[in-house]
Formats: sequence, C-alpha cells, structure tokens
Amino acid sequence: MKAKMFVIAGPTASGKSAFSLRLAKAVGGVVINADSLQVYEDVPILTARPTPAEQDGVPHELYGFLDAFQKSSVALWLEKVKEVLSKTQPAVFVGGTGLYLNALLNGLSPVPDIPPDIRRTVREMPLEEVRQKVQDRRFADPQRLRRALEVEQATGKTLAYWQTQPTHPLLTEPVQRFLILPSREKLYAQCNYRFTQMMAAGALMQVAELLKKNPEKSGGVFQAIGVSELSQVLAGTLSEAEAIAHAQQMTRNYAKRQATWFRHQFRADTVLESPDFSLSLLKDVDTM
Repeated sequence: MKAKMFVIAGPTASGKSAFSLRLAKAVGGVVINADSLQVYEDVPILTARPTPAEQDGVPHELYGFLDAFQKSSVALWLEKVKEVLSKTQPAVFVGGTGLYLNALLNGLSPVPDIPPDIRRTVREMPLEEVRQKVQDRRFADPQRLRRALEVEQATGKTLAYWQTQPTHPLLTEPVQRFLILPSREKLYAQCNYRFTQMMAAGALMQVAELLKKNPEKSGGVFQAIGVSELSQVLAGTLSEAEAIAHAQQMTRNYAKRQATWFRHQFRADTVLESPDFSLSLLKDVDTM
C-alpha cells in the first residue's frame, strides 16, 4: 500500500524542518507541526518556527495557533490534527515532542479530565511534597510528576494504570517514519550555532514583546528554552553572554534527552544521520 502519512522525528536542531519541506514537495503534501512549543504564535524565533521564506510555498499547519496566555495539550493538538486531515492529505508530521508523536501513532491514554481545583492545588504544591505524595514515581521531570499526582488525586488510579488502557491511533493510513539522529558532536554544535543565530535574528526583542503582553508569565510558551534567560537579560540580572551560554547548555541537554527517548521509544522505518533528502528514501510512494 502507498504511504499517505509521513512522520519525521528527531531532537531539536537536527534539521527536521528542512527535511519535512523537501518531503512535502516530493509527495505533494502538507507539513503538520508536532512540536508542543511551535504551536504558540509568540517568540517564533526561540521556538524555531519555520519562517514564511523557509516554508517556501508549502502549506504548513498547526504552527502559531495558540496565544501566549493559553495552555497547550496533546488532546487539543490531536483535535486540530483531525481538522487538518479532514481537509488535506498526504500529510508530513514533523516535531520533536515525543508525547505528541506517541499519541498520534499509538493513541492517547483515556485519562479523564482533571478538575481545575485539583490541577491548581497540585501546581501550587512544593515539588518535594509532590514527590512524597505521588505513587507513580517513574518520572524525574517535575511536570510529569505533577501530572501523575493530578491524575491520582482526580481518578484514584495511577497514570501508569491509564497508560495501559486500550487506545485508538489517529492515523489509520499507511505511515512511513523517519528519524533524524545526528552524531552527538554534530548535534551539539548545531544547538550552539542555532542559538547564536536566534539572537542575531531578534530573539531578545521578541521576548521583550512577550513580557509586555504577558508579564505574569502564565502561558505555556514560557517553557521555551531561552525565554527565561533572555528575560533575565532584560531585567539586568544576567549578561547577554551568560544567557547565551546557559541557553545553549539547556538546548544541548534537551537534545540529549530527546535523542535518548527516540532511540528507545520511536520505531523508525529509516534512521538518518543528516537531514539530506532523496526520493530513494521513500517507500511505496507515487511521487508523480
């Protein structure tokens, strides 16, 4: 059967966006964002959102559709994906957010909605208290720990329980999966270089505009690497050189975590060390 859906995964700064553009051109498809921060309209430079020039006339969907005040979620993203797929195919999904890609390919765990009062209480709870109360302690990431405790308090069951329940993948068409995984040396060098390019492109000005718009820092976009560091530059508590060095380190750390996750959790049809694209990579696809 001919593939109608394509998924491109990989760590940040690996070259996914450029690869997705060339693939979408080859199959006459649309590019769909699968990055949890590129869904925000604010700070497009720091979230590495493709510019209009980089989109090169190819339709790009689910980029910048949320305001800085809003919270993103995988469930919301999946609903938006359904809307896009009802109008256009083939589709090229591209992103480094493992949770989004896993939900797309394997289905979303049927966790009930969390009441706002429980969510608020857990989010305001000191992290050490969260660690003491949560039963499901598989996670090191503070956000995942808080999520686990929210689920336990709202449902009486652990997140692990809900993750074992039957799911229904959104994609039912044949899917071809690519994983771009450069060597660690190349990946880290690209992480460092890209942040300096972000600074040259005006990232500091975009953060200044974001803080004017949302001084309470209440939206999900504030999780983007570089926002905190550049906010401190604007506040005069960090030098620009210090902010760049710290953001580069945070980007490398994030890329390392992503690479580890994809090696163990993402089943790719094709693994590439570079984003170089060739039609020979396509399997069972009519490119005419």
